[in-house]
Amino acid sequence: MKNVIIFQDFIREKTYGHSWHEQELFAYFRAQVDNSIRLGWRPEDIVICTNLQFSYKGVTILKLNDICQYNKYFNKQYGIAEILRRELITEPFWFHDFDDWQLHPFVFPTFDGDIGLCKYIDFSQWNTGSIFVKPSSLDIWELIVEFMKMNENHPELLQTGDENIFNFMYHQYPEIQHRFSWIDTSYNVGVTQFKERYERATKPVAIGAFKPFSDGYNRFKNANLITKDLENIFKEHIFKIKNYESYEH
Repeated sequence: MKNVIIFQDFIREKTYGHSWHEQELFAYFRAQVDNSIRLGWRPEDIVICTNLQFSYKGVTILKLNDICQYNKYFNKQYGIAEILRRELITEPFWFHDFDDWQLHPFVFPTFDGDIGLCKYIDFSQWNTGSIFVKPSSLDIWELIVEFMKMNENHPELLQTGDENIFNFMYHQYPEIQHRFSWIDTSYNVGVTQFKERYERATKPVAIGAFKPFSDGYNRFKNANLITKDLENIFKEHIFKIKNYESYEH
């Protein structure tokens, strides 16, 4: 299993949401790497896909060719599709946003479909912050990316999150729905509906989605989900970065 993060920056349009600065991004990348190594990952199995000039502790850096220039969030789907199409990774992998943190060791979960992920607690929408990807899912990612490219000039897509498009495509194509598997909430407990998601999750919680030192982070800390080692990693890399914005994930 590989541990994959994708972030492409400096695109031509300003997308809604937080505008990440390079120093801030690199602090998150380093914290992710240190946390992953702490939990047993080999550096070569940690894969960061970015067009920024980043290197740290021998992790694998991939420069991808297919970059969405009009919505930075869509680069998640663009990147997964290219990784599979070019066979840059040929084994199942865990994709996650760079503010989704592993809290406990885990193996690739067992599920019947080609894509495994969690839902928000109302069960109506997939959450794309943490996704388990099998190589057999390539055609699904290609379908999503094709839609994103065909609708590049649609004014609403500039301010639309990738999660909205992912869920839209799932509902538009019933023939692929059986290839999506709903996995245990422990693989993505986030700030939004935290109490309900935490209670539903099998323990120990494997993955948490939060911004360190935010109000959401305090919910995880109060639930004893943040170890001293992880907190020290955050203090070393992220605490010094100022001007955080509050958000839910």
